[in-house]
Amino acid sequence: MNPLDSLLPLIVPADSPEWHANAAILETAAPSQLAELAADGKIRRYLLGRLSDTVALVDPGQADALEQALLESGHTPKLAEGLSS
Repeated sequence: MNPLDSLLPLIVPADSPEWHANAAILETAAPSQLAELAADGKIRRYLLGRLSDTVALVDPGQADALEQALLESGHTPKLAEGLSS
């Protein structure tokens, strides 16, 4: 069992890949960083689940609130917007 499972469950798509337009994600450099953030209740409330050991899906419409919570907790998030294929 992955230690992150108890903090932030892995999101597994049903039978086929899913596409979500305008989704916000939180990406960390290491699984331990995502675990640290998920353990912080002020940050965890904005995370729906984990897409990988370093990527979490952010609650729709809560990216700005998550950014503020990260800043208030002493983190310095790097934001990327407007990415498209």
